[in-house]
Amino acid sequence: MAVLLSCQALTKAYGARPLFHDISLGVSDGERMGLIGPNGAGKSTLLRIFAGDEKPDGGTVSPRRGLRTAYIAQEDLFPQGATVEGVLMDALAGETLDEIEREVRIEVALNRVGFDRRDQAVETLSGGWKKRLSLARALVRETELVLIDEPTNHLDLEGVLWLEGLLREASFAFVLISHDRVFLENVTTRIVELHPQYAEG
Repeated sequence: MAVLLSCQALTKAYGARPLFHDISLGVSDGERMGLIGPNGAGKSTLLRIFAGDEKPDGGTVSPRRGLRTAYIAQEDLFPQGATVEGVLMDALAGETLDEIEREVRIEVALNRVGFDRRDQAVETLSGGWKKRLSLARALVRETELVLIDEPTNHLDLEGVLWLEGLLREASFAFVLISHDRVFLENVTTRIVELHPQYAEG
């Protein structure tokens, strides 16, 4: 399988506290990777480095040219006063699509995550539905690699089962942080552990 993203000799510390040192890792096309470890081991930091939102102290991250990546943080942030449709329209702002293509993309993404009201204000959504909207924002861009940080935190059992189904059928690769071992076993094909007791994290 083709490599979507690779990192070589990544090192990161906060002040005098090292998180990880000299980590090399690759994510292949279609891969479903789980990332586990104790709190403070650097899992979220590593995901942000993959996304390009944070810089490592050393080492390099090399995404495939033109790679479409989406980062879904633990807390879902949207513009104040936004609607469900507006969030997806904003996600497509940089795309060269005609009106029909844009409409089809939005309709498909909303159907996949279960929305039936485009005009709903984001501020009225529960935490679980905000997570669904974050996923729709990634889907509408036809993202190839999705980086997901603790997606089950705000989901009830029905939401977790729905997310399992979505990820099992996903056409995109993903790296997923979760403390829910059963969930990880159900949706991932490889698990990587970050732990301060390991020599390199």
